[in-house]
Amino acid sequence: MGDAKNDSDNARQSPWDLHEARLMAENARLRRICDALIERVEGSGMAPTAPYAAFQHSVVLAQQVRERTQALRETNRQLMAEIEERRRVEQRLREATDKAEQANLSKTKFVAAVSHDLMQPLNAARLFTSALQEDSDERASPMLNHIDTALRDLESLITTLSDASKLDAGVVSAETMAFPLSQLLDVLAEEFRQMAALKGLRFRYVPTSLVVRSDPQLLSRIMRNLLSNAIRYTDRGTVLLGCRRRGAEVEVWVADTGIGIGEDQIDSIFQEFKRGKRAVEYHERGLGLGLSIVEKISRILEHPLSVTSRENQGSRFLLRLPVTTLSQARQQAMAQSSEEPSALTGLRVWVVDNDRAICAGMRTLLEQWGCQVVAAESLPELRQQVDVGVAGAHVLIMDYHLDPDTDDGLTVAGRINAARSEPLPVIMLTADREQELKQRCATHGYMLLYKPVKPMKLKLALQHVLVG
Repeated sequence: MGDAKNDSDNARQSPWDLHEARLMAENARLRRICDALIERVEGSGMAPTAPYAAFQHSVVLAQQVRERTQALRETNRQLMAEIEERRRVEQRLREATDKAEQANLSKTKFVAAVSHDLMQPLNAARLFTSALQEDSDERASPMLNHIDTALRDLESLITTLSDASKLDAGVVSAETMAFPLSQLLDVLAEEFRQMAALKGLRFRYVPTSLVVRSDPQLLSRIMRNLLSNAIRYTDRGTVLLGCRRRGAEVEVWVADTGIGIGEDQIDSIFQEFKRGKRAVEYHERGLGLGLSIVEKISRILEHPLSVTSRENQGSRFLLRLPVTTLSQARQQAMAQSSEEPSALTGLRVWVVDNDRAICAGMRTLLEQWGCQVVAAESLPELRQQVDVGVAGAHVLIMDYHLDPDTDDGLTVAGRINAARSEPLPVIMLTADREQELKQRCATHGYMLLYKPVKPMKLKLALQHVLVG
């Protein structure tokens, strides 16, 4: 109604009245501007008697505002340009990082493939050497020991390169479990006691009955590197592998009376490709990667590592592991295992490996231990020799990587056991150290051994299967 009334009043006003109203409104607007300017001038402390100066001052202020605004716009434009350039640089960096990671992954796969192919003949060579060592005379024994040492060094180099590649690629992760530390250290002590004896060194082992939480495979890699170094760089005296409880942890020591490490080198020994001068003199073929691998794996396992050493007096490496307990079921199973006999005589073993030399080497070694062996290069060849569904056997030793475009060892073992009323225990042999394979073997309940398999470890694995 109000709007309608105003429209009606405007319609009744003359053009002169409207023009006068507009002038009044403009006059009021100018008065308000003038009041605002006066207020600003009074606020700035300028004398009220200089209105023109006040107006000029306002003009200057307005000009300054325009200049500042323009400067801000320019700055903003530059910032936007820099942000866009940074975005393009980040995109190029992401692309470069992706390419580098892809190249690193390809390198890791290449090293893994080469390591696997090199481990195959090395595994066969070590099996034959071990068989010959058990039945050698005094004349042949030293030569066989030299061959075994050379093969062991070659294995160490290949394994070190493979480990370093995987650690750099970040594909190594820990799968911790509770287990008696003696299960690992007893085997290592026996193995390295023989190596120490070959150099005329005393080997002292202080065992422990404690249960720890760790990844047995990764922990074994640490201890092997430390023990190998201790024996390698010690000419006379003693190598010690010992354990001591410290509250909720157990300290595992590897100490020696070897060449030691100078104070000026102690901070760099865990760096890649770093070797002391005396270490180079003692072992020319080393890569300088062993201790860096030890340090990286100890960080993955969260097992603190420390070292003390004095030149010409020896070194002591100390690893701290968390102590835990076994479940009651696991304790009962272990107690039953320890009460059973461990002889291998009469053990019926099936071996499936696509490498003929490994089949022959495995047969030779196992038959020396009194086992009855059926060896085949494939499942069809095994079926030609035995009826896999009903023939008697105690254990299946299965290679994982068989011929290309055929089933892998896990699948073949599954087919063999699917045909039997009672499945066979399976020992999976492989040079593939991928985490996924480790998990798949654990899921199937298969024991996993890495090539080149060490005779002592194979014997213990068979004894475990025999009593299990």
